[in-house]
Amino acid sequence: MIGRPNGRVLATRGLLIEAELPFARIGDGVRVCARDLTVGGRVAALHGSRVVVSPFGAVDGVATGDRIESDPAVLAAALGTPLLGRAVDAAGAPLDGLPAPPGRRRRAALVAQPVGRRRPCREVLWTGVRAIDGPLALGRGARVGLFGAAGVGKSTVLDAIVRGAAVDAVVLALVGERGREAERRCAAVDARTSIVCATSDRAPAERVRAAELAFAQAAALRDRGLDVLLVVDSLARIAAAARELGLAAGEPAGRAGYPPSAFALLARLLETAGPSGDGSVTLVATVLSDGSEQHDPVCEAARAMLDGHLVLSERLAQAGRFPALDVARSVSRTLAEVAGAEHAAAAAVLRAATAALEDSRDALSLGIASADPFLARCVAAEAAIERFLRQGPAPSASGETLTELRRLADILT
Repeated sequence: MIGRPNGRVLATRGLLIEAELPFARIGDGVRVCARDLTVGGRVAALHGSRVVVSPFGAVDGVATGDRIESDPAVLAAALGTPLLGRAVDAAGAPLDGLPAPPGRRRRAALVAQPVGRRRPCREVLWTGVRAIDGPLALGRGARVGLFGAAGVGKSTVLDAIVRGAAVDAVVLALVGERGREAERRCAAVDARTSIVCATSDRAPAERVRAAELAFAQAAALRDRGLDVLLVVDSLARIAAAARELGLAAGEPAGRAGYPPSAFALLARLLETAGPSGDGSVTLVATVLSDGSEQHDPVCEAARAMLDGHLVLSERLAQAGRFPALDVARSVSRTLAEVAGAEHAAAAAVLRAATAALEDSRDALSLGIASADPFLARCVAAEAAIERFLRQGPAPSASGETLTELRRLADILT
C-alpha cells in the first residue's frame, strides 16, 4: 500500500502555513496534524521545495515540525440529492445535528460548461415578486446580482425569491454571514433546499471553500436535470475572503486592495452557473454596494460578469416600499430572450414610466407642470404603478403579474 506524501510544518505567515511537502501541486487538499487538533487546507502556492497552505480553520495550536500530509478527502463532499434538506459547513459536515449526508464523497470542484455545451436562456423564471417578474423578468439559467447598501432589504428580497421561485431545488450559500442570521436560515431549511454556511468568524479559506461547495452542489443537481436556484449571500464577502488570502500569500494589491486572484475567483464561480443539458442553475447573488458603485471594483466586476442587475434604493426602503427595487436603474439582459412580445413591450413601457417619474421628481415636488403628455399620464398613474411595485409576503402568480402589467401599460400608452 502506498502511503500519502507527507512533510512537516516550517512556519506560519499570518493566515497561511509554510511547509515541506514533496510532490504537492497547486489545489491539492492537505491535512495538518498538530498535537491537539487537525486542520484541513489547500495548497495555495509553491516556493521552490516549500508549499504555502491556506487552512480551513484557525491555526492556533499549530507548531513548527507538525506533520502535514496530502489528503484529497479534505476537498470531497457528498454532492447532489443527499444534501437536499440539509445544512452543512464548507467541508460538507452537517450543521443541523443530523448524521453526515449519505452517498459517495467526491471532489467539489468548479467546472464551467464548455462553450459548445451551453445553451441560451429560453424561458422566464418566475420568482413570485411582481417588481421583478413584470419589468425585469429573469431567464431560467441567468446570473443576476442584487445590489444595495446595508439595511435596504436584500435579505428580505432573497427570502421572497426563495419562497416563490418556480424551481426544483434551491442552494443557499451563506458566506461571511452573521451567526444569528445563519441560524435563522438553517432552522428554516426545507426538503428542496441545501444550505452551505461559513459565518464571518471562519477562516478566509473556509469562506471561499463554502462558496465553491455551494456552486458545485448546484451544478451537481443541474447535471441530474433539475432547475436550480442558487442564492449567494454575498459576492462582496467572497471577494473580501479572497483578498485576505491573496494578500497573505504575497500577491500585489490592486485597486481598493484587491489582488488579481480575487476577481479570477469570482469569474470561475459565476461561469459555473447557467443552463446546461436538461437542467439549469439560476444565480441570484447579493452585492453590498455602499457608496458609489462606480468606484467599487467588486460592483464593477460583478456588473460586467452578470446577466442582470437588481438595484435596491435606500430612498425607497426608507419610504417603506417592499421590495425597494429601483426599476429604472435595474436591468435584465435576458428579458428580450425569454419574454413574449406583449410582455416585453409592457415591461418597456413601465420602465420608461418609472424613469420619467424619477427624472422629474424635483420639478414635480415644486409644482412645476410638464407639457409632456407621456409624463402627464405617468403622474396620473403613479399610484397604480406604486401599488404594482409594492408587494406583501405572499408570492404573486405569473398570470396575475402579467395581467396587471398589461393593464398598466394600456393606461400609460
